[in-house]
Parts: sequence; C-alpha cells; structure tokens
Amino acid sequence: MTAALLCADPLVTAACSAAAALVLLMSVLPKLRDFARFHAALDAYQLVPAAWTRAAAMAFVAAEAGAALLLVARPLQAASAVAGLAVVGLATAAVGINLARGRRDIRCGCDAEGVPLSGGLVWRNAALLAVLGAAAASAAAAPTRALAPLDFAAAGFCALALLLMWLASTQLLANAARTRA
Repeated sequence: MTAALLCADPLVTAACSAAAALVLLMSVLPKLRDFARFHAALDAYQLVPAAWTRAAAMAFVAAEAGAALLLVARPLQAASAVAGLAVVGLATAAVGINLARGRRDIRCGCDAEGVPLSGGLVWRNAALLAVLGAAAASAAAAPTRALAPLDFAAAGFCALALLLMWLASTQLLANAARTRA
C-alpha cells in the first residue's frame, strides 16, 4: 500500500478525528467545570486587554467545544479537522508567544493539572496538530474505500491509543513541573 493510498483511507480519518475529538473534549471539560480558573490563566497570558479576557475565554471555550463536536458529528469531513487545527493552533501560538517573552510561570489553563508553560507543552500540542493535519489530509483525499464494520473498532482502538499517549504526555509535563517546584 502506498503512502497516498494510506492517507486516503477513511480509517485514518476516522481514527485521527476520534482521537482529536476526545482530546478536545477532555480539554473543554475542566474549563467548563472551573471557568474562573481558565479565565485567570488566559488573563495571565496578557494577549488581550484585561477587559476582554472574559469574553475571549468564553469564545475560546465555545470554539474548542464546537471543534470537538464537529469532529464527533462529521468525523470524515476535512472542515472538522481544520476547525480543530485552528483552535489548537491558536492555543499553541499563545503558549509560544509567552515562552518567547520568557514567561514560564503561567499555568496553561488547558487541563485540570494546570501545567506550566514549557517547550514540552508546545511539542505535545504539535503532536495533536499533526494528528489533526493527518485527519484533514485524509478527509480531503478521495476515499479509496468505504468503512467496513471492523474499521470502526480499529479506529476506536487507534483513537484510544492516541488519547493514552496524550494523557501520558500531559502527566509527564505535570510531573516535571512538580519535580522542578
């Protein structure tokens, strides 16, 4: 099987979309549970005027939830993955800007752990961007076949494996922060 055929396989699209949807949903839930904490984290980024941070925080959570829901509702559509790319790209850019400013004492606001900003966080997000990019490229390619019943199980297992890698990287970042403290 060539790389082009593999990229066009709807199993790749389904697995990457499901994994990204799970990650985005797991990122949205802590923000909804403790919106004040996320709002404070966004305020600490100092990327928008203080008067706008509440609205910006609400807009970001809505965009992140919307991207996750698109990936669930329309997992085989390139636009769903592109929405995820936009949200994760924006968050990664915000982290990168603050790292360039030398501001590593800020909590990311991306999860319940409150991981501080670091290069590892950028790399973790880059991995998610790669998964979303694969989903978008795969969905945009002409599908080589229809999904078979076994494909759904395979996509689920691949998505679970990718989610576990995401969770492990998040835990490693949290442990590294605790070790430094």
